[in-house]
Amino acid sequence: MSKKRKRISRRRLAGQRVMAHVPTFHLETGQHKPVTAARRYIAELGLRSPAIINVRRNEHTTDRFFWGEKGLFSAQYAEENHFLFPSLRTIVDSVGEDSMFEGIELTSDDWEEIEEYEYAFV
Repeated sequence: MSKKRKRISRRRLAGQRVMAHVPTFHLETGQHKPVTAARRYIAELGLRSPAIINVRRNEHTTDRFFWGEKGLFSAQYAEENHFLFPSLRTIVDSVGEDSMFEGIELTSDDWEEIEEYEYAFV
C-alpha cells in the first residue's frame, strides 16, 4: 500500500513563501544543544532579525530556527504564524500580497484569523 502524503496547511504554505525571502545561515552544533548553538551564533555575528538559522545536529537531523524581533522561534511556528512578526509583514508588503500568495486559496477563516492577530505581534 502506498503511503499517504500529509497535507500541508495553506497558512504554513503561505508562511514558507514569506520565509523564502529571509536570509538563511547554516552551522554545526559542535558540543552544544541546537538552540544554544543558534543563540551563540547570533551573538557572535550580531545577526539582525529576521533570519533563519539551520543547525545541523548530526548527519540525519537539522533543526530550523527563526530569529525574530522578540527572540528565537522554531521555523515551523514562524511559518504557520508569519502574520505575527512585523519583519515578515514588511517582506509581504514589499513583495505584495497578491504576488506572494498567488495560487494559495486562503479561505475567509484564514484571513479572519490573520486579521484578528494583526496587532498581537510576538
